[in-house]
Amino acid sequence: MSASGGSVRELTALLSALGDARHPNPAHAAQLHARLIVSAGARPDPHPDPVLLTQLVSLYAAAGRLADALRAFRAHLATANLRTYAVLVSALARPRPGLAFSLFSGACRGLLPSPHLVSAVLAACAGLPTICGRQVHACATKFVPPRDVFVYTGLVDVYAKAGDMAASRKVFDEMPSRGAASWNALLVGYARNKMCLKALSVFRELAGQGREVPLDQVSVSGVLSACSWAGNVDFGRQVHACAAKVGLELDVVCVSNGLLDMYTRCGCSREALVLFDAMDHRDVITWNIVICACIHESRFKEACMLFQSMVRDGVVPDDVSFATVLQASACMLSWALGASIHASVIKTGFLDSDGIASSLITMYSKCGSLDDALRAFQLAKDRLCVMSWTAMITALQQNGHGVQAVGMFEKMLENCIPPDHITFVSVLSSCSHSGLIEQGRRYFNSMTQVHNITPSTEHYACMVDMFGRAGLLSEAKQLIDQMNVKPDASVLGALLSACMNCRDLEIGEEVAKKLFVIEPGNSGNYVLLANIYASHGRLEEAKEVRRWMMFQELRKEKGRSLVNKKLATCLTYIQLNRFLHTQGFMNIPAMDSARYDPNHM
Repeated sequence: MSASGGSVRELTALLSALGDARHPNPAHAAQLHARLIVSAGARPDPHPDPVLLTQLVSLYAAAGRLADALRAFRAHLATANLRTYAVLVSALARPRPGLAFSLFSGACRGLLPSPHLVSAVLAACAGLPTICGRQVHACATKFVPPRDVFVYTGLVDVYAKAGDMAASRKVFDEMPSRGAASWNALLVGYARNKMCLKALSVFRELAGQGREVPLDQVSVSGVLSACSWAGNVDFGRQVHACAAKVGLELDVVCVSNGLLDMYTRCGCSREALVLFDAMDHRDVITWNIVICACIHESRFKEACMLFQSMVRDGVVPDDVSFATVLQASACMLSWALGASIHASVIKTGFLDSDGIASSLITMYSKCGSLDDALRAFQLAKDRLCVMSWTAMITALQQNGHGVQAVGMFEKMLENCIPPDHITFVSVLSSCSHSGLIEQGRRYFNSMTQVHNITPSTEHYACMVDMFGRAGLLSEAKQLIDQMNVKPDASVLGALLSACMNCRDLEIGEEVAKKLFVIEPGNSGNYVLLANIYASHGRLEEAKEVRRWMMFQELRKEKGRSLVNKKLATCLTYIQLNRFLHTQGFMNIPAMDSARYDPNHM
């Protein structure tokens, strides 16, 4: 930071050249910093050139040495200009948004903020409370002219990410001129906040702009996401036609993936298959979409075959791919397939993923191997994840270890893991099947009083079932009367089962009539009512209910078991077990309840 003009020009050119490099070397930044200090006469110049300081901070930031960039900035804070602040705020916006906003506030105390500085801090506001974005908006209103499209587009995006779409739309409407990025920020904001009809309306407005604001991959992908959530396949087909017209159908991967996701979510399997076959480039997201679609349609074997095809095509699976195919193997109750996928997960290094750990636990438990599920839980490196804990609690509950599931939940609370609504469904169901009435009451009350979770109909259904099994029909009826939402079929079905258990004909008839309207095709409700009549000796009414079932062509679904006749060869099993044994996994036929006691872990 020499006082000599020639030296300043030389160092400026050198810093500019290094800053323009695609991958700046961190050592070069430190060497240039030392050169700047030495050129000042073996001591730091108290008044360095602002241009050199800005370029040095930019070079440190580009090299990934944010601590050194901050150190150089603070050492010469007196000479920092708006450009220096903007460079540093931009570098800190995502990794440290709070510090970036603090630097912006400090710059505003002594300098008039420039549009470039305001744009830089807007990237940090996405990770901060909404009030920060409003403060930046107030500052921009004073110092940034409304014609600055870049700044006000950033404000539209900030409000959209904060969920305040009214403010986002207001900023958008007040802009005198709007670019493609402005329209995309508003459209994607509506889609992200599940305001699908608004997103479709914005796309109509954008498509009406013609050549002034052409459609691009962001706008098309955003509106396709809205079509998927809204289930509006007709509008999605129109978007497909628009994308094909402007050349964005198959050449752009994100657009083709958006179209594929829209068709699969809307149940248009044939159109999705035609589009999938026509795609020249298929990335891992493409394959994940079609595999998930097969699972949603209960085509589990086809999902596994698609996973194998993806691997054969040279596409490397990600954690979503493995979690999805593990779900398919769990639904097929195929331990051999799930264990082979587990081996692939270990080899590819995805075992640390939260979704993979919970999927492994679920797969092993559904296949009847609770020991392996417990080992998957214990060997998970990141055990401080609510997904893994919930999966293990659910596994214990579904395999008849309700008391151990409740103990696992208590251990989860001791480890300061906040439960979610799915965790409480499993815990309340465990209390119901294990007769833990008092604990069930306490957990249900703690949902709102401790964990700020509003009970859903699933939680109410578990509580009604728990009271019904304990013979507390009046308490179950009272709980339903106190519900803030209208009871659905799951809650009323649990109450009808409770009436059967308590042999209460009056309430049973009333509940059954409501269920016949809500789900007329559910034969189980008719069977329960007929059994209640029969338990009171009213056989004619029971026969009348069954005749009504036959008139509606309803039949009670027969119980069935799944037997897998096509097992892998003995050699494959031996090789697979050997590999999993090295990782601590093996099947143990003996089932011991003490083995799943959380206190012995």
